[in-house]
Amino acid sequence: MDLKELDLVDPDDHWYYQAKLAGVQSVIGNRLRDEIHIVDVGAGSGFFSLALAGNTTGTVVTCVDPYYESDSSRDDGSVHFVRSAERISADLYLFIDVLEHVDDDLALLRDYVMHAPRGAIVVISVPAFQSLWSGHDVFLEHRRRYRLKEVEGTAQQAGLRVLESRYLFTSIFPVAWLMRRLKRSQDAKSDLKPVSPAVNRFLTRVLTAEHRRTSNSWFGLSAVVLAEV
Repeated sequence: MDLKELDLVDPDDHWYYQAKLAGVQSVIGNRLRDEIHIVDVGAGSGFFSLALAGNTTGTVVTCVDPYYESDSSRDDGSVHFVRSAERISADLYLFIDVLEHVDDDLALLRDYVMHAPRGAIVVISVPAFQSLWSGHDVFLEHRRRYRLKEVEGTAQQAGLRVLESRYLFTSIFPVAWLMRRLKRSQDAKSDLKPVSPAVNRFLTRVLTAEHRRTSNSWFGLSAVVLAEV
């Protein structure tokens, strides 16, 4: 989760993060095992990696983000927050909404993949479709948005074998697209806001079910790719 949005919504409750977590879990499927090492690149709060680790036993998580004030670890050594990590070996690498933040997305991906062991799994999630560009992207300091084929191509250029890919948030794409096209202002401002409990529960249930039961390669708000080293 982007550190900029921590003051805006609670990922442990907000519909967007709960549904996105369901999408990531669905893509990973039964590949998540006990006693593995997860490296979360551009982790922010570490929401996704910590949630995934919570479904396993003996898993160690390394959250990497240059915006941490300092390096730190939990007392039991199960979670590490570091500002940088070189030549780090893991079983699962997460790039959840991070490639769009850097000028050279391929170089960042290669920096980690080149030191990954054979058979390691990589999950990449990015915002989809440049036509959805708005002040939300400006606020989060994005460089670009992607089509699914573009993310797959970046993964393949980094030497990864794409196993699965899909769009997320397909059902609300038309509404989001229309709202952003009608907006005249591109002022830097996040679109994520708290909603009423009833609306939050409804969106969480509908979108979580969508991500668990369907796989769409046509359109959505986010694109996610599962690949193997």
